[in-house]
Amino acid sequence: MDTLIREILKKNQINESFVKLTTHGIANDIYATPNFILRIPTDHPEANSDAYTESVAAPLAKSKGIKTPDLICFDDSLSIINKTYSIWERIHGLTLGEIKNYLHYYNTWKEIGFELGKLHINIKSCNDPKGWLDNPETFREYTKEMILQSLVDSNSKSIYLLKLIESKYTNEILSNKKCFVHGDTNKYNFLCKESDQLLSVIDWGDSGWGDPAIDFYMIPIEVLDNVLEGYIEIAAINIDFAFIYRIIFDKVWEGIKEGEDICVLENKIMDLERKLLKRL
Repeated sequence: MDTLIREILKKNQINESFVKLTTHGIANDIYATPNFILRIPTDHPEANSDAYTESVAAPLAKSKGIKTPDLICFDDSLSIINKTYSIWERIHGLTLGEIKNYLHYYNTWKEIGFELGKLHINIKSCNDPKGWLDNPETFREYTKEMILQSLVDSNSKSIYLLKLIESKYTNEILSNKKCFVHGDTNKYNFLCKESDQLLSVIDWGDSGWGDPAIDFYMIPIEVLDNVLEGYIEIAAINIDFAFIYRIIFDKVWEGIKEGEDICVLENKIMDLERKLLKRL
């Protein structure tokens, strides 16, 4: 494999040594030189389609002022290797997920909210003639009935959560305008400094048009209010009653799916609802 990597770098006039990086994702093998990142899709069934999505989404985000690496090259010629590959500007930093106390990086989380706001507000259209963008809303795999049944079947009962879902989960709440969204805002997709400063949003393989609230799905519940604080600075127009409750429904389902104690989840959601409604 090293020979193929050297050939790829040589073809793109990169005369630098490289190392293979340890990754947290499953879609790419990643090689780094001092100034560039080479991403090669793994054999995961969605890896290649993610690479095509990134080739459209990341340059678009960059052109609209979002903090993300420059795409130097996307090659699907299969002339050197029987897969696509992409070469990116290397931004030296840590992913949030690598930092032990990442939940205390309040400034970084606020900056993440601001970048998501820029993404949702600044991108109005996208040239995607081959249909390479993803459909991020497919990540919502739950229904109102599924949540209610899970709460009823739980050993612990939460009248608050049952009433919340019964009364708030309506077709009106679920209706939303579409924005361009990142689609995979997990803690490993943000590069930052140890001094609590966001450097870059990475990994655009799940991007496309969808509900802007979907970009809060993977944000830890403990910092959601922090992220919304940054988001509201630029994208306040997106924040309404329905937006807030779609975020809350996602967090209720996430807690259920992760097997969290219902009493603990109830307290978290009560606190989250109080904080987020203040943002209105």
